[in-house]
Amino acid sequence: MEIRYGMAALSALVLIFAMTPAMAADRDFIILNVGLSDVDDFDEETVEGSIEYTSRLTFFGNGSRFSGVGPLLGVTVTGKGAVFAYAGIYGDYYLGKHRFWVLRPEGGIGYFKPGDGKDLGGVFEIHGSLTFAYVFDNETRLGVTFSHISNADTHSKNPALDSVLLTYAFPIGPVF
Repeated sequence: MEIRYGMAALSALVLIFAMTPAMAADRDFIILNVGLSDVDDFDEETVEGSIEYTSRLTFFGNGSRFSGVGPLLGVTVTGKGAVFAYAGIYGDYYLGKHRFWVLRPEGGIGYFKPGDGKDLGGVFEIHGSLTFAYVFDNETRLGVTFSHISNADTHSKNPALDSVLLTYAFPIGPVF
């Protein structure tokens, strides 16, 4: 039940941000994450690393603090051999008029292989995360991400994989 409330809250955040004026993103980003996986189950805790690509191509944007909603692709791997490949959407919300801080909710769906780690109940899983980061003058970002992967009760078994990650994002030239 908690997972449904979490996903509903993340969806509401994305929807609220989508209704606000937007600032078009001018760069694609590569995002690197590293940290602890399965932090809600301390006897199963392991390391996690992930890489994401986010596109500058967004919609709902027109020049304010919100970047608009854009596509993302990512892959997560844990120290126990779990792999999660996903696609989804993101939205950057800049805090303050100087754009030094950014809040980024993400949501998506993907394929999960448990490896020797926690079995999440099936291969179809849902991903949600929230990142809080500092934006440097060269547009790189350093922050903290809370990530959640579960199947939202689409399978009979529904444990979650919650992670706390250090995030480093750097802009790249347009890919598409």
